[in-house]
Amino acid sequence: MPNISSQQDSDTLKRVEEQINILSGILDRGRQHLRFPGRLEQRYLEFRNQRFLEIDQKIIIGGLLFYLGFSWSDFYLGGDNANLIFICRFLVTITMFCLLWWVPRSRFAAHMVTVAASGIFLAGLSVIFFIQLIPDALKYAYHLGLVPIQVFALVALRLSYRAMLVVSVSLLVCYVVMLLFSDTPPLSPELNSIVEIFMPLFVLFWLLLIGMGAYLAYAIESSARNDYMKNRLLALEAERLQYLTRRLHLLSTTDSLTGIANRRYLEECLANEWRRCLRSQTPLSLVMVDIDNFKDYNDHYGHQQGDRCLHDIAQAMASFCQRPGDLCARYGGEEFIIILPDTAPGEAAYMAEKIRESIVALAIPHETSEHLVATISVGVASMIPQADSSSDDLLRSADRMLYQAKEQGRNCVVAA
Repeated sequence: MPNISSQQDSDTLKRVEEQINILSGILDRGRQHLRFPGRLEQRYLEFRNQRFLEIDQKIIIGGLLFYLGFSWSDFYLGGDNANLIFICRFLVTITMFCLLWWVPRSRFAAHMVTVAASGIFLAGLSVIFFIQLIPDALKYAYHLGLVPIQVFALVALRLSYRAMLVVSVSLLVCYVVMLLFSDTPPLSPELNSIVEIFMPLFVLFWLLLIGMGAYLAYAIESSARNDYMKNRLLALEAERLQYLTRRLHLLSTTDSLTGIANRRYLEECLANEWRRCLRSQTPLSLVMVDIDNFKDYNDHYGHQQGDRCLHDIAQAMASFCQRPGDLCARYGGEEFIIILPDTAPGEAAYMAEKIRESIVALAIPHETSEHLVATISVGVASMIPQADSSSDDLLRSADRMLYQAKEQGRNCVVAA
């Protein structure tokens, strides 16, 4: 009989169904604010972080290599500060590579998205700093280096709408502050007029890029969260189905009154053990038990007390079934059968006597019995299965031994 705790399964099933109801409610509402309630949000962030480590980390590495590859512009536009700009760019790249290697292996692994966002912001800030080091005549060409930084922020942080928006807006604010507080280099009148038009348009273009990116990031994160909920819902439904299947199996194989195996499961297990012992040519023993004078017990104490008596005796007998193949089952009414595979006749008779003594030791009052306590009669039969015999032969033999035990005055064990 499977060792299943129905109460534990019921509690677990209740928790699973509560989670299913929460997820179904969120999906039914449709609109969401990119945040789940309570523990669900934490689980999603753990899932998103794991996905980031598996997939988006490679995008970050590619972005860093692209950022480092842009060092050609440092030497082409940097003038006297070219070496300084390259060294700063190289240090930023090395620092980020070290963080990408260390953070996933540290206790800060759960904050990998935050680390990536900080790294992208640092890269963008470095470009703004480099602009100040470029010679005035070439300075404005370097402004375009902020465009790939912004595009990369949209790609790398697409699963985190808030992180993408914070990084993008922060970089734009830093850029605007730089424009407001830095001196405009004197150029030719034609170039000055172009710059006066270019800079506001560049800021406007950046704002539009952030707006489009924010919309896409919101849509992507919303879709990712919906997919997570649907996948989580499928997993919970599968878990729920598993528990319901186990409960159905438990109901179909367990006697509801005594909590032990029912007759249907007994017959199934007996057939299986018979075939197994037939193949191995090992003995199979049956212990058939009948509660003595149980009708008188019911008449005297009532059916509720009779049910308690059946339950207590059944549980006491089941406690002797310690091996994998052992099984105690209710055969019908006040009759029980214990299957003992790979058990010789002497061993089965010895166990039957121990079971009888344990029932007497329960001291369940039975005033209409000559022993004044509830007792059992036990018949024991053993066979080495043969091709020309069946489990019914073993059952009939055990039944005959039980009949003899009753004939001998009850409260005794008779073995074949």
